[in-house]
Amino acid sequence: MKLENRVAIVTGAGQGIGQGIALALAREGADVVVNVARSVDKGNEVAAQIRGLGRRSLVVQADVSARNDVERLVQQVLEHFGRIDILVNNAGIFIASPLESVKEDDWDRIMAVNAKGVFLCSQAVGRHMIERGTGGAIVNVASIAGVAPEIGAGAYSASKAAVLALTRQFAVEWARYGIRVNAVSPGPILTDLQRAAYPTEELLAARNRAVPMMRHGSPEEMGRVVAFLASEDSSYITGEAIAADGGSLCSMYYLVHQLADMARSRPMEAAQ
Repeated sequence: MKLENRVAIVTGAGQGIGQGIALALAREGADVVVNVARSVDKGNEVAAQIRGLGRRSLVVQADVSARNDVERLVQQVLEHFGRIDILVNNAGIFIASPLESVKEDDWDRIMAVNAKGVFLCSQAVGRHMIERGTGGAIVNVASIAGVAPEIGAGAYSASKAAVLALTRQFAVEWARYGIRVNAVSPGPILTDLQRAAYPTEELLAARNRAVPMMRHGSPEEMGRVVAFLASEDSSYITGEAIAADGGSLCSMYYLVHQLADMARSRPMEAAQ
């Protein structure tokens, strides 16, 4: 168990990729704090699954884009567990819109949650790790959209590019403290919200054909990548971003998908 006796925070862990990450960390022995922005019931369901794996869990409702909430989150974790070894910045939102139509409020909200949230949580947890002096691991959930912009997702793509830049910046500044900071960049992942975006089997099959591996990834697969980056198996890795995307970034298939999405772009809002 690579993460035995470690305490991890996973933001946005009530569903989807965040849930997959939280459970993967628990399977590797970590006690996991489940952060949710709104749905405490979903958080409690994930926490119950973690306890079913024999690990401890705590649910904390907090908005990662609000400094007071973030500081309260960290304080509650320290009061409950006494330490923080791992932070996974997963919380994020997505609002589809071509750049000429992006509302200023939507831009601000996307940047606040996706980029500012990573900064605030990393800063608050990093200060604890620096003071404690025993190092730690931070893993940011970015996106391949931060490297290859997606049609109709300009604000989201920009926010994820910022996450990648923050990953490198924190990694360089905090390496001397033994704090490793890395990122995972998911491609198409079959969460419930992603499945709803492709309401028919025909549409889902077409999207799968745009991936070289011919399928979506799963939240569990993202969780295993995060567990690797949080463990000593990656002890000499920092400032890196692993694309877990079925080969999408290195393939012309991705361009084909982009063109197809341009033709059928639609408004959609979802949380990771």
